[in-house]
This record gives sequence, C-alpha cells and structure tokens, in this order.
Amino acid sequence: MKKILIICLMVALFGVARVSVAAPTLNQQTPEGFQLVPNLPSGQPVGTEVVWDVIPVEPLLYEYRFSYFRNNEPVQIMYDFGWKQSFEWVPLEEGFYGVIASIREKATGEVTHLTQTYILQPRVATAPVVSPTAHPLVALYSAPACTAGNQLRVVFVPQGGTRLASTNMKPCQAGHSTNFYVGGMRPQALYWLFQEEFDAQGNHVAYGPLRYFVTGAVGIVMPALTVTVPPDPAVSYAENLVLHAGVYGSGIINRIPPFPYATDLAGRTLWYYTLEAPDESKSMLFYPQAGGTFLMKVDVGEYQARILREVDLAGNVVRETNVDAINAQLAALGYAEPFTSFHHEALPLPNGDLAVLGSVERILVDVQGPGPVDVLGDYVVVLDANWQVKWVWNAFDHLDTYRLAVLGEICQHQSLGCPPVFLDAQANDWTHANAIDLSDDGNLLVSLRHQDWIVKIDYQDGLGDGHVIWTLGPEGDFTLDNPDPDAWFTHQHDARIVGADQVVLYDNGNTRCGDTPLTCRSRGQALLIDEQGMTATLTLSVELPQYSFALGSAQRLSNGDYHFGSGVFLTQGPSIASAVDEYDANGNLLYTLQSKMPAYRSFRMIDLYTHPGGSG
Repeated sequence: MKKILIICLMVALFGVARVSVAAPTLNQQTPEGFQLVPNLPSGQPVGTEVVWDVIPVEPLLYEYRFSYFRNNEPVQIMYDFGWKQSFEWVPLEEGFYGVIASIREKATGEVTHLTQTYILQPRVATAPVVSPTAHPLVALYSAPACTAGNQLRVVFVPQGGTRLASTNMKPCQAGHSTNFYVGGMRPQALYWLFQEEFDAQGNHVAYGPLRYFVTGAVGIVMPALTVTVPPDPAVSYAENLVLHAGVYGSGIINRIPPFPYATDLAGRTLWYYTLEAPDESKSMLFYPQAGGTFLMKVDVGEYQARILREVDLAGNVVRETNVDAINAQLAALGYAEPFTSFHHEALPLPNGDLAVLGSVERILVDVQGPGPVDVLGDYVVVLDANWQVKWVWNAFDHLDTYRLAVLGEICQHQSLGCPPVFLDAQANDWTHANAIDLSDDGNLLVSLRHQDWIVKIDYQDGLGDGHVIWTLGPEGDFTLDNPDPDAWFTHQHDARIVGADQVVLYDNGNTRCGDTPLTCRSRGQALLIDEQGMTATLTLSVELPQYSFALGSAQRLSNGDYHFGSGVFLTQGPSIASAVDEYDANGNLLYTLQSKMPAYRSFRMIDLYTHPGGSG
C-alpha cells in the first residue's frame, strides 16, 4: 500500500511518474520527451477499452512493452517488447491500477519506464447489470459484491429454450463486483441471464435476479455449413458446441478471410473472432483455454506468425508476445539460433505455463544433401505465467538430422503451409511439428508430421534435459500389434494423450494416400501404448469419409465417443471444405458437419469456457 501511495503522490505532484529499473542496465532518465497517454481519463467503468500511447513514436530507436498491476498484485506483462507503441487495455476488475510503459533502447539495451495510475470503477452497486460489448454476440454481466471465499457464475438460456449454459466460476472478492463476458449465444435472440453463487465446498448458495440480453446480427460473412449426417441419438450432446479454427484457403476459394468461429451441432453461429488492426492480415486459432480465452497466432505485415496472442470472448487482447521478444530471451539464455515464427501449437499446461512451437533454421553440410543445405526444424519453448521463456528444446540438438523428411518436403519463404525461410531460397521441411501434449509422468509428446513420428521428450515438468525417450510410428521404437504395413499413422495431426496410456490422433495418411488422393481416405485412430513392453495396439482405426491431405484434429468426448476433424479436402467442383465427424467406440459414424472454410483444428466443447475434454 505504501508503494501505491507513493506513486499517487508522485503523479499528483509531477504527472507521469518516471521509474528506472536495472533490466538489463540502469538508465536514470526517461528518453527525452516521451509520454504515456490514455485516450480516456481515469475513472472509467470496467470493460471500457482504454488505449494507451507512448509518444513520440521512435520505432527505429526503441522497443516498447506494456504492463500493469492492480492494488498490491504482481505486475502483469500484457504486450511484451516489440514495435507497437499503442496498447488496447480492457480490464474486467475494478480497482486502482499502475500502468507501465517500458522503453528499451535498441542500441544499448537500456530500459526505462513510464508509469501512470488509473482507476477503474464498478458498473454495479446492489443489483446485477448486463451491458453490451463491441461483439454483437457477447454480453458483459456485472454482479455486485458477493461473500468472500465463495464463487460465482452466470447461467444463460435463450427465450423458449431449455438447455442452460453457464460461464466459468470466478472467486468472490470482498467489496468488489464480479464481471463476466457471456458468450456462446445465437445471433438476434433474446437470452435470460442470472447469477449463481456457491460456497467454498461447491454447494449452491443463492440465485440472482433474472436479467435479459438481446444479441445482435453477425457482422461478417460466415462460411456455409451443412449437416451431412444428422446427429444420432447416441451422440455426445454434452459437447454441443463446435469451435472451428478457420485457416488459409477460404479467402482464395470463397473470398472469405479465415477466422475462428463456434457453432452448435446444427451449424448455427454462436461466436467468432476477427482482426481489426490494419497491419494484421490473418489469425489462426491454436487452442481454447479454460475460462473463455483463446490462444492464436497473428500475421503482421509481410511476415507470417509474428505474434502469439490470447484474446477474450469480446475480442479484446488479454496478452501477447512476439518473435522479437522471444528471441531476445533466447539469446540471453545462450541460444544463438533465432525463433522465426509461432506455428501450430500453444498449449496451456496445468501449472499455468504455456508450451509453444516455433520454427528454427540451420545450415547442415553434407547431412541432408551434398554440401550446405538449409533445414527447417522446430523449437519447443515453455513460457511461464507471464509469458517469459523458462524451458527450451531444439529439435536439431536431440533428433537424428540424417533422417530426412519422409516425403522429402521442401519449403520456400512463406509458401503455403511453410514458415519464413531466411537462410536460403528454400529449405528442407525436416520435422514440421504440429502438436504438443503433456503426459501423466510430466514429459512432453510432440507430433512430428514429416517424420511420421510422435516423440516423447524428457521434460519432467521443466526439469528435464530434452532427450528423446521414445519414438512412436513407422520405424520407431514401438511394435504395432497389427500385421498390416499400412496400419501405422502417417503425416498425423493433433496427437493427444487420453488417460495414462492411450493416444488419439488424426491420421492424414499422406504416405499411404499420395498416389490416390481422390479415392483414398484419412483415418481417425486411437492407440493403446505399453511403455514397458514397447508395443502399441490400435483400439480404433476408422476410415473417414474424406482424405484430408493437411490439417486435422482428434479428441475423445465425455461419453467415450471420438471427434475427428478433417481440416481440408476436395469436394465436387472447384471447392474445398472441412468436416467434423463423431464416431462411437465401435467405429460407427454418428454425426458429420461440413464447412466451406478449411480448419486447422476443430474442438467439441461443452461451452466456450470449459477446456475441451480428452485434450491435454
């Protein structure tokens, strides 16, 4: 509290407080003339977008970071060091904030800070209030203070509907309101909302009064969706929501830019996310997080995948980092090879860390060809709760570099499905990792598409040295309990651990299907893994209705069924599509929904707040 009072006094006397830190070196003076300026005065209600600008703009000389803290809580880095100097900030908790812009001089690495104080007011006094947001399908529900130690959620249902949905739980804070983004509602519909309070043991305590909200119209062109196999009565209706990670291709075929969106099983729109910044060309959803936020990569300017971002249901940035910030941290840890793009995966770990995939290049001499050859590999980087690097794995340091990509894949600079290539005109796309998952013993499984392998690496919850424990797939360490030479998966996607000893995955089958793309089919598979006997048993291998030569997803549902998402396949005429299929444990097809927008992944979810079952 003393720290806050001192900052308040400094601001009252001098305006912007100027604070210096030794990170990495001490600079006693803020760069001449710099200011941190909000577009709205202090005292705004929670949920208001406040835009902070560092002026003047000097991107050639300086990099900028935006952080904040509330009351006596730890500092949260929201936008890590990068080229941005304008920061959109939309907190949902009332209180007294310190807002910090860090300015780093590129030439010297010296960092100084501009700090402002800012107050956010509650929207509610004694009765709950529902407010619109910038998103037509998302409401802001503000509840008055509830009993400290208890928890609160918001329940919502459409007029005339019987299926209740709810938000995540939030802890009650003494004397403070609790605020929720309510999402997963159909457009142009009347919804009833009420809060529900629980005690520390999870027992129901009280309901709040009814409130209503009318959603708006969808503000963008949605892809055409068709239910080609209606839901069987046995489908997993618990996961009644489908989250689609729309990806490249749709803009070419259907003139619709790719974006993430959610539907119900009938294909009706429930949510979507679109970019608005003029220098951001497209996004790709990696993973939903528990609590109603989403992890994605964002393309900026001429380069793909420069930004890793977490957004909320209303489309606000929760936090983000960028390639440059990651590389500065890697260099400080002694890693000389740059992390050139975010790709394929950002997986939340149970302890609050985040595992991400990034591309890395190395010139190998007389290894993957005569003379020097540019080779693309993969980083696995684990970020802490503040998105700072804490553990690193480089494929070049742990895999056999003489083992070529199975189909000899080549990448050119930012060609379709490829990261940036910087060291030569083209590179061998050696590993092409596309998924990470955490095993019960604290190690990581990484899916290497172009090796036709899933590798288990020694992570030990951050204490491991990264060595490869085993490889699963053709020519790997496991014997498959099936005499068919084509039984193994190839060029797989979305390998996920289910329970202690089962892996589910999408078997694209490129190696098996390369010569017959129009007649071949991809497969959904589940394998039982015996790490003692080093055997793998196929407990499910279903031929899907289509051949997805790229992309794909796999998930076990709460009722024991399986969800497989075919990310991109050819349909009749000059068109492409994606599909989500549900199969029971016996391999019977129960449901199919097709979309005219390709999808990197799809997720079956209970709601937009609950972590997808069977994944991670």
